[in-house]
Amino acid sequence: MDLLRQIRENHIVNYIREVIACTVTDSEQARRHAKRSAIIQIVVATLAFLMMVQVFPVGTVQNHTLSKQKAVKNSAAAGLTGDPFTSKDKKLQTVYFSREHLYQMKLYLNCTVDKSSNSPEMLLFRLYNDAFSCIYGEEIDSHKIEKKGYLTATPDMDVEPGKAYYYEILVPEESHAEYLLPVADRGALAQTENSTLYIDGIINDEVSLIADFDYSKPLNIIEIIVYDLLILVAFVIVYIGIVILVQLYDDRLSQYSGQIDTYARNGIAVLGTFTAVILFVYSVILNKFGGELWDRLFYGAGILVALAWLISALHFQKVGFRPKKQSQMTAGSRIGLIWRNYVQTVSFGFLFYALCQYVNADRNFYHYTNTRWMLIFLAIAFLMNYNEKQFVNRFSAIWLVLGAIGSAIYCHMAGTEENTQLLARLTCGVVVAWGLLILNIILDLIWFRPIKFVKIRQKLTNNKQQLVYGGLWVAFCICMYVYRFEKVWVFTATLPFLALLFVKGTAGFKSRFLKNFSNGVLLSFAMVTLFCFAHRPYHYWMLYRYGGIFHTVACTGMYLAVVFGTIVAKLYGKLKDRKHMLAYCYVEYFVTACVTGFILLTMSRTAFLTTAVTVLAIVILTAVTYHKGMKRILAELAVLVAVCAISFPMVFTAVRMVPAVVNDPVRYDIEFQDKSFMIYEGDPIDSDKYMTVRRFFSALFGRFQTQESEEQADNAEPAVQELGMLAYHGTSLAGMDVRTADSGVDDTAGEPSEEDSDDISNGRFGIFKDYIKAIGINGHPKMGPIDQKGEEYMHAHNSYLQVAYNFGMIAGSIFLVLCALTLWRAMRLYLQQGSKYSIFLVPFALVIVFGFVSLTEWAFHPCIPAGFSFLLMQVLLLRED
Repeated sequence: MDLLRQIRENHIVNYIREVIACTVTDSEQARRHAKRSAIIQIVVATLAFLMMVQVFPVGTVQNHTLSKQKAVKNSAAAGLTGDPFTSKDKKLQTVYFSREHLYQMKLYLNCTVDKSSNSPEMLLFRLYNDAFSCIYGEEIDSHKIEKKGYLTATPDMDVEPGKAYYYEILVPEESHAEYLLPVADRGALAQTENSTLYIDGIINDEVSLIADFDYSKPLNIIEIIVYDLLILVAFVIVYIGIVILVQLYDDRLSQYSGQIDTYARNGIAVLGTFTAVILFVYSVILNKFGGELWDRLFYGAGILVALAWLISALHFQKVGFRPKKQSQMTAGSRIGLIWRNYVQTVSFGFLFYALCQYVNADRNFYHYTNTRWMLIFLAIAFLMNYNEKQFVNRFSAIWLVLGAIGSAIYCHMAGTEENTQLLARLTCGVVVAWGLLILNIILDLIWFRPIKFVKIRQKLTNNKQQLVYGGLWVAFCICMYVYRFEKVWVFTATLPFLALLFVKGTAGFKSRFLKNFSNGVLLSFAMVTLFCFAHRPYHYWMLYRYGGIFHTVACTGMYLAVVFGTIVAKLYGKLKDRKHMLAYCYVEYFVTACVTGFILLTMSRTAFLTTAVTVLAIVILTAVTYHKGMKRILAELAVLVAVCAISFPMVFTAVRMVPAVVNDPVRYDIEFQDKSFMIYEGDPIDSDKYMTVRRFFSALFGRFQTQESEEQADNAEPAVQELGMLAYHGTSLAGMDVRTADSGVDDTAGEPSEEDSDDISNGRFGIFKDYIKAIGINGHPKMGPIDQKGEEYMHAHNSYLQVAYNFGMIAGSIFLVLCALTLWRAMRLYLQQGSKYSIFLVPFALVIVFGFVSLTEWAFHPCIPAGFSFLLMQVLLLRED
C-alpha cells in the first residue's frame, strides 16, 4: 500500500531511481534479484541494439517513395481480363524511372498452377538497360504469384532517371502453369514511368503492363540519429515498465511460483506433444515428404526423439538443478560481471561465425572483410576481461570521440564504391576497437595495476619451463616474420593474442574466460545450424556429403571437430559427479548429439578420426584426474554413444525437413548450378533431389570401402560436370571413370591424386613427399611446390609440413616442439586444477583437435576455427599466473 501511495503521489521518478539503485546496494535482496535484473537489461538492450543495427549500418530502414498504379483498386490482379501469356508470347515494357534507386517492382498478373505437377513452377523476370543488356534477373515461384495475385521482383539497384529501361517476364517451355498478364490504359495507370509496350514486336502506346515501383533512399545522418534516439527512448520506457511491473507484483507472484512453474512445464509439454503428433501424421502417415518405408520410419523416430528431448529438458531442469555457492559480490558488481560475460560470449560467437565466413569465402574481398570482423570481435572480447570501472573512463570517451571523427574523415576519403566503403568502415572499426583495448591495457598497467618488473623476473627465473615455452614461442614468431614474404596473416596470428598476456592470469580468470569462450563457440554453432535449416538442404546427388554452411566438407569437418571438442570437454568436466549424469548434463548431451549428427552427415573421415581420438584422450585424462574405475568409464562411454546414436534420426530429419519447408535454398557460386539435381526454390518437399536414408547409409559405408579423395567426393571435376552426369560414387561418375574422362580440362592441381587406388591417404602421401623434398632452411613465398604436372600445390594437407615449407625447417622444428609443449601444459593445467575448475579440460580438447586435424588439413591460420582456437589456447597456457 505504501508503494502504491508513493506512485499515486507522483513520486514515480524517485521510485524508479530506488529500483535501479537497488542494483548497487549490498543488501541480500538486491543480490538475490541481481541476476534477474541483469537478464532483463540484457534482453532489452539486445533488442534495442538489433533494431539500431537495422537502421545503421545494415540500412534496412530507408526512405521509400511508392509510384502506385491507379487502375487496380484491390492490390491484386484478380478480376482483370486479358489474353493468356505463354512461353511463346512476348511483352516488353518500356519504362523511365523517376528516382535514382529502384528497390522493388510489383507486377500484377494472374497465375494458376497445376496441382498434379510435382515439378517446380518458376517465372523469370528480367530488367534491361537502354542497350538491351540484362542488368537484373530473378526467378519467382509461381505458387507465390498464384497466392498474391502479383509478382514481386527486388532489383535494389541504382538506375538513371530519364533513361529508357525495359522489363519482361519469361515463361519456361516446360511450365504447366497458366498465366494471364493484363494491361491497362496508360491514362488510367496515372504513372510517369510507363511508356511503349511491345507486344510480340508490335508497338503499342495506348496500354501498359500494370506495375508498382518502389524507390528507396538511404537515411541521412540526422535521420539515423533521430531513429536511434527514438529506439533508445522506446526501450528505456519498456525497461522501466518491466522493472516497475516486476517490483509491483513480485511478492504476489512469488506465492504461486511453484504452480506457475508446473503449469508452464505442462503447457509446453502438451504443446510439444501436439506438434509432434501433427508432424508424425504429416510426414509418416500421409508421407508428404516422400521416400520409402525406411525414410518414414526414420522421420517418425526423429520426431519421437525430439519430443523425448523436450520432455526430458522440462524434467531435468528441475531435477538436475544444483544450488550454487552464495556469492559475496555486491549486486552492482554481479550485474556488471553478468553483462561482461554476456558481451564476451556473444563476441566469441560472432567471431567464430566470421571465421566460418572467412573459410567459406570464394574471393579475397570476403577474406579481407571477415578478417576485420574477427579482429573487431576479438578486441571486444578481450576488453571484457577488464572491470567496467577500468575501461569506462574519460580517456576511453576521448578516444571514442576522436575515433568517430577520424572514421568519418577516412570513410569520406575512401570513395563511394560499396565494397571500398565497407572495407573502410571495418578498418576504422578495427582501429577504434583495438585502440580502446590498448589504451585500457596501458591504463591498467600504469594506474590500476602497476608493473613490478622485479616480480616478473623472479617468477620467470623460478619457472624454467615457462621461460623455455615463452622463448620458443618468441623464436617461432621471429622465424615467421623473417620468412613471411607477403603473408599478412602472420601478424594476425601473433600480435592480437599478445593482449591476453597483460591480463591478471589467475585460475579464476582463466575459468571465466574459458567458459565464455566455449559458450561463444556453441553460440556460433547455433547460428550456423539456423542458417543451414533456413538455406542449406541436403542433396541426393552430387552434394551427398552434407557441407552445411560451407561449400566443402573438409571445412565443415574441421569446424565441427572444434565444436565437438568444446562440448565434450564441458560434458566430461561435469561428469566428475558420479550420479544423475543425464539430469546434470542434459544440455551438454543434447548439443553433443547434435554435433555428432552433423559430423555423420559430412562423412568426413578426418572429422571421424579427430572426434574419436578427442573422446579417447578426454576419457583417459578425466579418468586419471578423478580416479575413475573401468566400470564408470564404460558407463559414461555407453551413455554418450547411446545418446548420439538415438538422436541421429532427429538430426537427419531436421536437416531433411526444415530446409524443404522454408524453401529458400542458397547455392554458392563454386557449387553446381544444375536444376536437374540441385535443389531450387519452388521444388516440392517430396522431390527426389533430397537425400534419402538408404542413399545416406550406402554412401556412408562406401566411404570406408573406397579410397576416394574427400575433395573429389564432395565436388566432381568441373569438366565432368559439363558432361551432365549426376551421381558420384567411389572413383566412377555415373559409370564413367573420372580419371579417364576425355574432357580436355585438368582441375586436379594441388589436390590428392588417385593414381594409386591402394593409397589409403587419397594421394596425400605423394603430396607429403613433394613437400618434404622442397623443405629447406629458408622459407618459401608460395603455399606449395610445383607438382609433376608443372602446377603449384594449393597446400600440403598437413599443417606441420606447411609451416616448415612456408617458414623454413627451423620454424617447422620449433613448431613441433611448441605443439608438444602446449599439449603437455594443457594436460598439466587440468591435472593440477581440474578438480576445482572442470572447464580447464577445454584447452586440452582443442589442442588435441588441432593436432589431429592438422595431420590431413591446413589448419594453422588465425582465421580457421581450429587454428584460432589453438593460437588462443597457446597464449592462454603461456603463463601460469
